[in-house]
Amino acid sequence: MFSKRTNTVILTALLTWLVISPYAAGLLGSTSMPDVSRNFALAEISIDSPADLTFENGSRGEIISWNATTDNPKNFTVTRDEEIHDSGTWDGELITVDLDHLYDDNLTHTLDIVFTYICQIFDDNNETITDEVVVTVIADELAPIISTPDDFSYEVGSFGHTIEWNITETNPHTYNITRMSNETTSNDTVIEAGDWNGDNISISVDGLNSSRWYFYTLFVNDTLGFNSTSFVNLTVFEDLTAPVISSPDDISYEFGNLGHEIVWFTYDSNPVNYTMEVVILYNDTSYGNTSAVVGIPSNVTEEPWSFSDPEGLNLTFVVDRMYLGNYTFNLTLFDDFGYNSTDSVNVTIYEDIRAPVVNATEDFSYEEGYSGYTLNWTAEESNPRLYNLTKDGEVLMNGTWRGENLSISVDGLAVGEHIYNMTLNDYFNQTTVNITVVTVTPDAHLPTITEVRVIESYTTVSSNNVTVQAYVWDLNNISSITIEWHTGDVTSSEEMDMIPENNDFYVAPLGEFNHGVNVTYRVIAVDNSSVNNVHTTEWLLYKVDAQSAEGIPIALWGGVLAIGLLSSIAVIWLYFRTKTR
Repeated sequence: MFSKRTNTVILTALLTWLVISPYAAGLLGSTSMPDVSRNFALAEISIDSPADLTFENGSRGEIISWNATTDNPKNFTVTRDEEIHDSGTWDGELITVDLDHLYDDNLTHTLDIVFTYICQIFDDNNETITDEVVVTVIADELAPIISTPDDFSYEVGSFGHTIEWNITETNPHTYNITRMSNETTSNDTVIEAGDWNGDNISISVDGLNSSRWYFYTLFVNDTLGFNSTSFVNLTVFEDLTAPVISSPDDISYEFGNLGHEIVWFTYDSNPVNYTMEVVILYNDTSYGNTSAVVGIPSNVTEEPWSFSDPEGLNLTFVVDRMYLGNYTFNLTLFDDFGYNSTDSVNVTIYEDIRAPVVNATEDFSYEEGYSGYTLNWTAEESNPRLYNLTKDGEVLMNGTWRGENLSISVDGLAVGEHIYNMTLNDYFNQTTVNITVVTVTPDAHLPTITEVRVIESYTTVSSNNVTVQAYVWDLNNISSITIEWHTGDVTSSEEMDMIPENNDFYVAPLGEFNHGVNVTYRVIAVDNSSVNNVHTTEWLLYKVDAQSAEGIPIALWGGVLAIGLLSSIAVIWLYFRTKTR
């Protein structure tokens, strides 16, 4: 065992070492504990207030929906008459209660009945807010409510006709539809009957006979014995009308032009067939490029005519690729009762007397090195044949032209003025010449030199290696990058090429310099454009420093030492005052 004096010496030494050691300095520099007295603003929390609800027993689809907001959502509870109905974590979404559970859980056996729902939400700061909604379920004492459709009529053979009843009922049960008529075979007939789920009810009434009336009756019944009835009267009259046919405008176009058609809208309750006849008033079968002509559309006789759309049908006839001339297209429609309708459209195809109509890029200029420039030609021409494109008199491309748009890139041109000549020729040797001048101006921007920095590395106790790094870029690329430097006398400057690294960064190892030496340098970049722009930075000064770590300030060491000594004296004094003799 150590003596008390020895213990005192050891304790004093440990305290002194602890106070004056770097660990004590580290402790002094550590982050302080947060101030527990700091005041925090409470986050805002809110909830909307849905209206109270009253509805008939058996009503489905009723809900309560709460919209609550807070920056830090946590959880929620919903109680029904002070018993928990739903709860869980909450991330800010709508909180919804489906009131169909009142029927699923058999809670409406006594009517009228009232339920109180309370929604309570919490955030991460344990703030809370609530809202209450009162739900009253009343007895079903109303018969089904039917919206009765109007009486109507239609022509025999037409289709797409229905009777639709819109019905409101909480507790649907059964339904039936009956029909009375002045037809002996369908008098007082049950059309449909069965269970009813509360949806609207509709039936098709197509296919009935002409010169007859039909009386439809809907009967609906709910589970409590309440019922309602609705009546609709329908009359079907004879087809005494001719087919409906539209009258499209006459058509006129240049020989060879495409995209032309006659579109007739047609309708009849009882369509049967149609006939389409082409009358040639005049034509020239030798004009133009006849190899591209299809000819005259064939006549159509008693082509079946029907349609699935109750609104009618478009009959379409293409009138492209016809010989030069004048034609009349006659369409006749026939129905099942002997009625018919006719319409005529005149088609005129005239000579191609115009050269190609060209829309081209206008003259423009761009600076050397930039890209993304094109020349575009679009043309209107019914009978295209050939194209030829030259630049400064040299043929770039030519060949057969079928009327398509043409384009060419004009990037990378030499500085100067360039003349593009596009010649378009049609089948009748009519020619259009379009001239576009593209001017390329010299590069007017100096190379970019940025992020110039000096990198030192330790060499000896008294000297460091110095390297200069710079980011250099130009649209027309770089021709050369050099660095000049000196240590005091500009007349004794040295020069060297910078070495490429990656991503347009360049470096120059200047060599070894003693600590304290001032190195003055500048970077010179020359681009690869036609004018070889030169960018020279200002002279930059750098002082070579020793590569050593920063020590702890003497004042801090002195303060720590003083506190340590005072602490040691206090501990020793307390020890000797309290030791047992």
